[in-house]
Parts: sequence; structure tokens; C-alpha cells
Amino acid sequence: MANSIQLKKDSVKSNYSGAKEYDLVIIGSGLSGLSSGLMWQKNTDGKRTLILEKNTYPGGYSTAYERDGYVFETTQLFPDIIDILEYLEIDLELKQYKGNFMRRLVVEGEQVEEYKIPAGAENFKEYLVATFPDDAEKIKSLMDYSVDMFKQVRKLKANATLKDKLKIPFQAPKVVANLNRTYSGLLDKFRITNPKLREVMETFTSFSGVPSDRASAIMATGAMLSSMTRCFRPYGYFDEFPATMAQLFQERGGEICFDAEVEKIIVENGEARGVRLKGKDAVIRAETIITTVDPMLAMRTLVGDEHLPAAYVERLKNTIMSVSSINVALGLDDKIDMSAMDLDYPYNVVSTGLGTAEKLFEGYLAGDHAFSEDCFHMAVICPSLTTGAKNTITLRCTPFALNQWKEWREKDHKKYREEKERWAGFFIGIAEKYFIPNLSKHIVVKDISTPATYARYSGSPSGSLYDMASLVTQFGPKRLPMITPVKNLYQPKFSHGLYGTMMNGVQVVDLLVDRKFNDGNSLFAPVKR
Repeated sequence: MANSIQLKKDSVKSNYSGAKEYDLVIIGSGLSGLSSGLMWQKNTDGKRTLILEKNTYPGGYSTAYERDGYVFETTQLFPDIIDILEYLEIDLELKQYKGNFMRRLVVEGEQVEEYKIPAGAENFKEYLVATFPDDAEKIKSLMDYSVDMFKQVRKLKANATLKDKLKIPFQAPKVVANLNRTYSGLLDKFRITNPKLREVMETFTSFSGVPSDRASAIMATGAMLSSMTRCFRPYGYFDEFPATMAQLFQERGGEICFDAEVEKIIVENGEARGVRLKGKDAVIRAETIITTVDPMLAMRTLVGDEHLPAAYVERLKNTIMSVSSINVALGLDDKIDMSAMDLDYPYNVVSTGLGTAEKLFEGYLAGDHAFSEDCFHMAVICPSLTTGAKNTITLRCTPFALNQWKEWREKDHKKYREEKERWAGFFIGIAEKYFIPNLSKHIVVKDISTPATYARYSGSPSGSLYDMASLVTQFGPKRLPMITPVKNLYQPKFSHGLYGTMMNGVQVVDLLVDRKFNDGNSLFAPVKR
């Protein structure tokens, strides 16, 4: 079937003038790069800006694509970033999920527990108290503490000065107390021992494939509260978001060059002075460069170890990147009624019980996987319930490591196809058993992405989905800093997810303009003018 669907991302075209000198060059047109570009335009005057993108459209991992008349999306949720959208004057028609955040099934042998987690922190607290009345006081204490801690995070400064640091113990004592605490440790603090309650609470670390005994308590509670407070999705396809951002950037004087893969960041006398594109001899010079791509790619390949201090190289070597995934996108016939299956949530999640995340992550660290009939975690996402388009679902299965997938894809296509189909069948079977009866009978189109797909698409050496893993050992001041050892080169790495990527642009531009628009705040709190 011929492609009859026009996605908005495909309407965004290169407007590169061919100039060889810019005030700012941004590597990558994902949400971090686009956010950086728009924030720069908003807070500077008449600066020449160029975004370079290796693919032929904007968006990075936040996009949509068509297969045989079906449109599949790679992102499923807008957290509460409405204030950022309004600040940048980004106009999107959004559906707000009111009352339904996640349908979660926990499988333990033949027993299946179902939890319908509502949106909103207060609603969530009330739901937990009603579901686990024996733990009511513990739940209230934990949730109230989490909300208060997240408020204190707002008082922190990005790239804090000495004066800022001296204030932290007084402004944010709960943040200080939890800086080195895992999310599991936070649950322990409030004596959350009921395994079923604990399983529900640990939902908020599984988003990034990190188990609760390794995840930062602060980052996990932040993910919980920012996602649940108000959650949305576009009424159209998700590519509309980065496409709208890219068009605004161009309308406001910025340039974007697609099909422009950066081969090298030019370093002269310890300063980043420009970039060289793959297949091109000419160098594009820049006063300032922002890289939003995988830090291993950016620093170790594009810059090169020879231009970096030995201690920084060692830090890069010890950095654990986030997990990769197998993603099974399915286009279904019109004989199945998706609206009758109670799937209209940002996430429908099924997993085995406590300990699953730990086993799966250990498998990932070993360069393999730990998935089995008795150990699995999977999200079922149904965007067509909002878009009204032909029936689609996405099965998102983490964590997987790149490991053999890359070798199979490059050297043994038959094996690669066989493994893709084997794992797709495994996850379709789980979805069929717990969410969508007879699913396999309704499949018209099947598109399978593997860790090798993500590595090829993004350039990430590990196929990482969420940049640096959100481990407690890589949180806050222990995360790679925005200011790199190379002068004029910046690498915003606030956090993963849509909120985190948008905040990358906020923080790095605020740094570049001497804290003049966000006052150095770690979260979005622009100075009122």
C-alpha cells in the first residue's frame, strides 16, 4: 500500500543557508536540541543559530512513522510542561488524562492483581489509602513527604555557585537527606513493607528500566509527581510536537540542516570552534556548540579522548547508559473494538512481582536479558484511542542490551529477523493473555524495533533510550555536568523523558545568558518581566 498519510514532521524542510559561521550550533533536533534553540531565540537578540540533524526530520526519539497505512508513535505522554509550552508560545491541542494514569497488572504465578492508578498526587494518595487501608498512615506520610521534597527541588540551582550551595541545607533539607538515597531506601524509611503496596509504588522507577534499589529517590518521586500531576497526549500524532517546535524555530530566524551527520567537533587549543559534517570537507564554525546526542558519541567520538582530561575520560568510561528496548508496533484490523477494553491510559503495564526489575536490570548489565515466562515487564500503549485513526498498539519491552543485536543486524540478517519475530511473538502472547484476547488474529501490520534499531537511528553506541541511567550514583551533582572540559562546548543532561529533555534547553540557555531568564533554577521558574 502506498503511503497516503502526511505526517507533520515530513513538512519540515532544511532551511540551511550554506553559511559557515554561527553564534550557536546545536547538534541534534530532538526535543533537547529544539528546546535549546527556542529558548536561545527567546532570550537573545539577533543570534545566528543552526541545528544539525543526521536524520531527515526533527524529533529524535519523539516522533511518529507510517507503515502500510498505519501510524505508530514512539512517545506516549506529555507530563506537566504546560508552563514551558506557554512560555515558548507552542500551540498544541492536547488531551488531558483526568482520573486515569495507569492500568497496572501484577502477575504472580496464576494470581493477577489489577491496579487502576489515577492521575494527580492527591488522587493517588487517596487511592492507595482505599486500596491498602492497613497502611494508610504510612502512605500519607510518604506522599506528603514526597510532595514536600519535590517543592524543595524547585529551590535548587543548576550549576550552583558557592553561595547557592551554602543555602541548600536550609532551603532544601529533604533534598540533602535524600541525595544519596535510593527509591527503595525511601520506601524503607516509611516502613512500606506490604509487597503489593511496594510493587505499586515501584511503578515509578520501572519507566526507565532502573530497579528501585538503584534508582535515585529524588528522581523517582520527581517522575511520579511531574507525570501524574497533569498528563496529556496530542489529539494528533506525536510528531506534531517536535514539528511545531522546528517550524517555530525556523520562523523565528533559526536554521535547520537535515541529513547532516556531525563527524567531528573541531577543537583548537582546548576550545570547540566548529563541526565537520560526514562526507563534507568544509567546517562550520561556531562561537558556542551545544551537543544533545549520546554523551559517549559526543565526547569520546566527536570530540575524542585526546582532547579531554584523563579524569573526565575515566568518568565517561564508568558512566552507565540507560537501557534499550524491544518495541513491537501493531496495526490491527477494524474487527476488534479497542474502545471496549479499558485501555485508554497513558500506560497499561503488566509485569511479574517484586524483584522483576532487579532481575531484568542485572540481565541488561550483563549484556543480555532476563526475560522469561516467569519474569517480564511490558507496557501496552494505545494512541489510536485518542487519534481516532486505524487501530494501533505498541508493546514496549525494557530492558534489553544492544549486545548481539548489532552483530546480527550487520552480519546475519536471517538470525536478526528470526530473533525479532521470536521476541515479538513472546510479547504479543503476553498482551493477548492479559489485555487483548485474540490479539494475534487481528494483526495486519507488525513493525519490530530492537536495540540495534535505536543505535542506528540515534547514533548511540549502546542503543540507549533514556541517555544516562537514572541511578542514584548518577544523579544531581554526580551526573555529567553541562559545562564540558572543552571550552564553548555544552552538554545539557538534566534528566530523561519529555520533561527532562525540555529542561535541558532551559538550563543550558539560562547558563549561557548568565541566569537572566530562569535565575539558575533547577526547574522551570522564569524571571517575571
